[in-house]
Amino acid sequence: MTRNETYYRKVIGAIGATMLLFWGLITAFSIVIAVLPIFLAFVPEPVATVVYQTVYAAIYLLSFMMPVLLLKHLIKRAGYIYQPMRSEFQLSPWIFLLVPAVVAVNFSAAYFNSAMVNIFDYSAFSSEILWGQSMVAPPVYAWVLEFMVMCVVPGFCEEFLFRGAILNNCRPFGRTNAILISALLFSLMHQNAEQIFYAFIAGIFLGIIYEKTGNIWCGTVIHIFNNFLSTFEGVLFYKSGDWFTSSVIITVFEVLLLLLGGICLAILIGRFFSRKERFEEGVFEKNLPATDEYASHPISAKRAVQLFMRPTMIIFLVLCAVQIVSLILLALGYQYVYGV
Repeated sequence: MTRNETYYRKVIGAIGATMLLFWGLITAFSIVIAVLPIFLAFVPEPVATVVYQTVYAAIYLLSFMMPVLLLKHLIKRAGYIYQPMRSEFQLSPWIFLLVPAVVAVNFSAAYFNSAMVNIFDYSAFSSEILWGQSMVAPPVYAWVLEFMVMCVVPGFCEEFLFRGAILNNCRPFGRTNAILISALLFSLMHQNAEQIFYAFIAGIFLGIIYEKTGNIWCGTVIHIFNNFLSTFEGVLFYKSGDWFTSSVIITVFEVLLLLLGGICLAILIGRFFSRKERFEEGVFEKNLPATDEYASHPISAKRAVQLFMRPTMIIFLVLCAVQIVSLILLALGYQYVYGV
């Protein structure tokens, strides 16, 4: 192997170990959250909800931050430089176009993803069994807590791990490699057939935005807003108690969002992806901007795929595949037993 390939191989192995730690932590997290209500059964409201959501947020945050520390340690131990996250606190002036554009793309991908798994009637299984949805609307304080726990916390910690740590440390091997690897692992992180495809698409767009803007915060804002819309729709859907009215309102809202997002996306594509760099920007002691495919340690696409299958990464992929297939089989069993 070349030096670049050895470097890439070590980084992918470290990322695989990082994802195994994440898988173990998130599995333990799921068990704790499932058992926690038993201990809070006799605690009065709103204390029980506050304690539950606080513990949920703390453990979820820990499940993402500890893998970041492990990745940093493993890369340094291998003798390479850890690429720190670009976290200068600044937002692109195009953020008001980026948010609706990416959210619209994500919603479109989510509908397509839902249609793909609908042959297993997976939506009914996930809503009734995995998420336990009901027509009972939560009180206001519970909704505020849910916004913090389900929108803000994931928006920060998921971006920090997948864009700030994983994408950034794959960046020396090329932006395309880095974006696709981080998007793939981001989609598998959800470990749910109903989310994998649209999470992959979202991961690609969030990766592109991270590269184009040069900081983590634009993607974080978009991530939080996307999660907020999902939470808001859920509250709206169950608060009215009328499935038909809520469905109509949400459908109209999403159509308007898709139209607005489509317009914003067209503007952004015309502005950023059709622009040609001028050579004059690189003369008179000015640096030429790096092209999208610039890589400090380039390797071919074929070798990138071959060397991606490190033992730690293979184990993680197998664990995710087993979990996803198991849920699909459970959905089929649920459909057979209950005739849904």
